[in-house]
Formats: sequence, structure tokens, C-alpha cells
Amino acid sequence: MSNADSSVAASTHSIVLPSTVAIGFTGHRNLPDESKSRACILKFLQDFKSKTDKTVYGVCSTAAGGDLLFAESCIQIGLPIRILLPAPKEQFREDFDEQTWSRAESVMQRAISVEVIGSGETKEERYYECGVETVQQTQMLLALWDGMPSQGLGGTADVFTFAKYQERPVVWIHSVTGEVQHFHPEKESFIDPELDFLNGLPDPTANPEPKTPLGLVRSWFLKIDESASHAAPQLRRLAAIPILCTAGAAVCTAAFAFSDNSGALVSIGAALGLMTAALPMAMRLNARQIRWTRIRTAAEICRSVLALWRTPGPYQVIGPEIIPDLTGTLASLNFLKLSDGAPGRTSLEDFRKTYSEERIQNQIEYFSKNAAHSDRKTRHYKRTVTIAVLFGLCMNLWMLLGSYWLKHAFGGWLNGIALAGTVCFQIATVAGALLIVNDWRRRRERYRELHDLLVLWDKQIAAARTWSTVLSIASRVEKALLAEVIEWRSLIRNRKLPRK
Repeated sequence: MSNADSSVAASTHSIVLPSTVAIGFTGHRNLPDESKSRACILKFLQDFKSKTDKTVYGVCSTAAGGDLLFAESCIQIGLPIRILLPAPKEQFREDFDEQTWSRAESVMQRAISVEVIGSGETKEERYYECGVETVQQTQMLLALWDGMPSQGLGGTADVFTFAKYQERPVVWIHSVTGEVQHFHPEKESFIDPELDFLNGLPDPTANPEPKTPLGLVRSWFLKIDESASHAAPQLRRLAAIPILCTAGAAVCTAAFAFSDNSGALVSIGAALGLMTAALPMAMRLNARQIRWTRIRTAAEICRSVLALWRTPGPYQVIGPEIIPDLTGTLASLNFLKLSDGAPGRTSLEDFRKTYSEERIQNQIEYFSKNAAHSDRKTRHYKRTVTIAVLFGLCMNLWMLLGSYWLKHAFGGWLNGIALAGTVCFQIATVAGALLIVNDWRRRRERYRELHDLLVLWDKQIAAARTWSTVLSIASRVEKALLAEVIEWRSLIRNRKLPRK
């Protein structure tokens, strides 16, 4: 490949989401040698960072001891850090002396996000929940542990055991000896073929936005949405071709009995019949459907993330348990969302106004317009079926009467009447099949249903007065809007599209 070709290929895929690896941490408060532990943590992080081209960031609490060492080590070598707290800051501070709390506050000020996780009744339950959530939010766990059982619920041993049972890659640094052990090292490659596939799609024709986290995600959405839009209209049109070929073959077969040029009709009918069987495979309709579904699902989830971009905390409407293939994509989108810092500058009132105008009202208009369009298409195809069937019945009745009573008067017309009746019935069959293929009737009812729900939820958003209430309603909105693409995705979950 020439240098010019290389530069063109590189520019084709310049808008890409970063592939991320989140490293969680669990460790003791009281360490026998804090300097030695800090050195071990730093060495692991530096070695890991040097061996990967992915965006690495840390996830931990800021408890005294190991948590603070890990967070400070991440900051020292330039790794972003997410902080998960087992309780609100005021309550969490009770476990610190002034000097250690000052260190913890410094870390929290430099973190990309600080989130309260624990909700248990006791302090031990909250610490345990925070440790478990650290495992759930990361792809790897680093444990600074002496190998002894926990002295209470939520200790390092509990989090370490939970991660092992989840089959997460775990790196254990012995807090006394400094010895390092790896568990499930075969899962440390963190390959993400789905994100690679999505990143490899052509860049959008529109100029990309500035390279802020929000600008990158918006540009990436345009790229994915544009690719999905190019693919979608072709699918139903292509699916109609075998239907039309089948109808054409049936008409040729019917005409065969009445025509002198029977050889040509037989040939045409046979060719159309072969095309009916061969075209779906030749046009790769199944592969096209899978490809479009994958792209459209990613686009709609990205649209949902953008709609909730200015809300506090990570995007949690759809998780990796719903669409495992998009685990890496969701992790990347969440990392960029948390890195942006915009939610901290957005008031509840501004978000409600923006979300209603740019998300809900936009979708209400979309569903209203498409419900009307689907209704027109449904009536059009049903009318075609009805008229064609009535004409076909009339032709058959005319032919029946002609064969018994009007044979002498209309004998020369009977062949044409019989063929016309067959054609009418084929038109009805094709119209009915296209109605089903295009799914107009179901789409009409679905659009109407979502329109009515969104009108209701918009009123609820307008009346809500707290972030938790607004987020609860917004989550219902997003889940409803994503329900159909999740259903599509579930149908192809175990069917992969070849790369070439």
C-alpha cells in the first residue's frame, strides 16, 4: 500500500471510541510497610499501562491505607480515577484523621467522578456493597491483601473472593511479602471485537465536533447513525425482490397453458423460480440484517447516553447484562461521560427543560409522524389486497359462467380472463406479503403506544422536583425507546457477522 493509500485508510476511521480497561482496587487500611506497598502498586500500574494501547483508569474508594495509595498512584502516573464511596462524604469523613482526610479530599477533587454506592443499614454492609460494586464496574481487580480472612463484612478477603467467583482477572499483591499472583490471567487480553467493528465503520460526512468527550461521542454517534441509515432502507426493498419473483413465476406458469410461445414462458418462469431461491443467499439478506441490527443498536444506545449526558453519575439504563457484546462500548461511553464533568455544571431545571425539548418532544413528533405514515401504508396495502381479490373473483366467476353458458359468445376471451384472474390473485398475495414484510400494522400500533406514553412521561418530568425522581422517569423513557432494538439484538446475539 502506498503512503497516500495509508493516509486515506487512516483518515477513514479517525472518529473512534477509546477502548478502556478499568482496574478496581481493594486493600487493607493498616499496612505493615506503606512505602513498600506504594512501590508495588506503582510498579503494577506502570507495567500494565506500558503493555496496552487501551485507555486505563482506576476505580476505588478513598479509605485510609491501600485505597488512598492506589488512588494517589493512579494520579501520579496520569491515570484517571473514579471514586466510589460507601457513604456520603460527611458520614464517610468520620473514619479519618485530619491529615488522612486532607489526602482523601485531594484525591476526590482530582477524580473524574465521585459516587456514593453503599446503601446498607450498617457500616459493614455499605463497605461490602462498595467493594462489590468496584468489582462489577471494572474488568480487573488489584488486591493488596495479607491472605488472612476478613475481620468483618466488607473486608479485603470478601471483595477478593467475590471477584474470583465472578471470574474477573485478579492480581494479588501480598501486603507483607510483596509477592504477586495472577488469577484468571487468560482473561487479561480484554479484546473487544464489537467495539473494533463499530470503530471501523466509515467516518460521517459531516465535520466532526471538537475533541472534547462530548464532541467525540456526538461525532461517533453521527458516524454509527449514518452507517445504520444507509443500510436500513435497502433491507426491506431487497426482501421484496424474492416475493416479486415468486409472483412472476406463478403468472408465467399460469400463462403457459394459454400461450403458443410456451417455451419462452417456461424458461422465464423457471428463471424467476431459481431467482426466488438464490437471491436471498446471493444478496446476503441475513448478513445484511445482522449487520444493520448491530449498528442500529449501538446508535440508539449512544443516542440514549447523549440524552442523559448531563445527569449525575454513569449511564445505567442499559447494562452489559442486557447486551453483553456492547460491554466495551458502554464502558467507553461511560468513561467519556464521567470524564466530561458537565453533569456537575448542570442544574436540574436546565436538564429537565433540555431533556423534554430535545429528547421527549422530538420523539413524540417522530412517533406521531411515523404512526400516520404507517397507517397510510397499512390502508394502502389492505385496499390493494381487497381490490385485487375482488377483481380476481369477478374474473373467475366470468370464466365459470363463460365455460357453461357463454362459451360460444366469449370463447376466445376465456384464456385472457383466466390469466387476468391469476394476476389479480398474485397482486393480492404480493401486497399482503409486503404488508407483513414491512410490518406496517405492528409499527403503527407501536408508534401510537409510545407516543401516548411519552406524552404522559413528559408531564411527569415537568412536575418532578428532585434528581432521583427525574432520573427514574428518564430511565423509563429510555428503556421504552430502546426496548425494540434490544429485542432485535437478542435475536442475533449468538450469530456473528464475518469481518469481510
